[in-house]
Amino acid sequence: MTRLSHRIRTVPASPTFAIKAKAQSLAAAGHTIVDLSAGEPDFLPPIGASEAAIAAVRSGAHRYAPVAGMPALREAVAAMYRDQHGLRVSASQVLVTHGGKQALYNLCQTLLDPGDEAVVLTPAWVSYLPQIELAGGVPVCVPCDPAAGFQPDPERVAAAMTERTRFVLLNSPANPTGAVIDPERLAAIDAAAKRVGAVVISDELYRAITFESEAICHPTLDDPALERTVIVDAVSKTWAMTGWRVGFMLGPKDLIDAAAKLQGHCTSGVCRINEAAALAALTGPQDFLAPVVAGLRDRRDALVRGLAGIDGITLDVVPSGAFYLFPRVDELFGRRTPNGAVLTTGEDVAAALLELGGVATVPGEGFGEGRCVRMSYATSLSQINDAVTRLAEAVAQLKG
Repeated sequence: MTRLSHRIRTVPASPTFAIKAKAQSLAAAGHTIVDLSAGEPDFLPPIGASEAAIAAVRSGAHRYAPVAGMPALREAVAAMYRDQHGLRVSASQVLVTHGGKQALYNLCQTLLDPGDEAVVLTPAWVSYLPQIELAGGVPVCVPCDPAAGFQPDPERVAAAMTERTRFVLLNSPANPTGAVIDPERLAAIDAAAKRVGAVVISDELYRAITFESEAICHPTLDDPALERTVIVDAVSKTWAMTGWRVGFMLGPKDLIDAAAKLQGHCTSGVCRINEAAALAALTGPQDFLAPVVAGLRDRRDALVRGLAGIDGITLDVVPSGAFYLFPRVDELFGRRTPNGAVLTTGEDVAAALLELGGVATVPGEGFGEGRCVRMSYATSLSQINDAVTRLAEAVAQLKG
């Protein structure tokens, strides 16, 4: 057997990809599956993005791109944040990455030495902790209570910071909870990070997808020059371009330069064709988004109404952004499936919902909250209504 490194032997596989693979396997075997596991929007990218990609192919954009990104795209990203948020940022403070995931990975590798700490609010996206651990860092998790709407307690976050804290990682709207963090809480966390000299990494991939309240562009609180804040974003969610793998980060120039140096030794630059599509998405008309957000709100409300009628699935808070619900399923713990298996974890519940109802959800353990499962409503209303019926039928089959 091949001898693998300790770091890769101890890092967990992505639970979102695992559940998707299981759902696809069942579908291939002839089962009808309603997939609520997908972390991607189901609408189409702006037409201008696709046209720009085709034009780039025809113009011969087949060579290596600059490691840090095409100059026009870096400038467009900087201009967007200058115009929309008043940030004092230049193109030299922008790094184009292979999706937001690589931006976060680059930051962990660039900021952390072995034993350094990173404060993370949980429940958290499944790759935050593994990325920190792969860099030799120590995740310091600060749980956010479902009963409090998954809002962080700034005093608890501040208490988690030490002289070894290198960054605090924020995500608003959050994956998996959909929580939009209150500005006052964000400001208090920002002030605590400033006191210990920690960088604030603000994962803002879902910032444009909000319903009742807007999400804050974090550096507008106290750091418009991006001296100690890093924004991570991508075209994945807002522009429905997940498969194009174009992300970007904005931050202090020395940190951006360091992350670009790392990128030069792993992936190099993002495909020129994909960058051309991203440039068109950012600089073209943005009127497509309002009806998309309205449609997502309708789907959220439909799923919320449906879950309210299912005994044992409890939604403590209606999310204000992104496209996920994160209901508790711990009331189902102790119940038995028709074959006699006792449910004791979120993973057990997710497996039962898939096997008994044909509904794919993501267990909460991967997000740091085993009492919950994540459900994506980035699918059609008909699929959501079908899922609600199937969920109710699956829960009805549980005994005890």
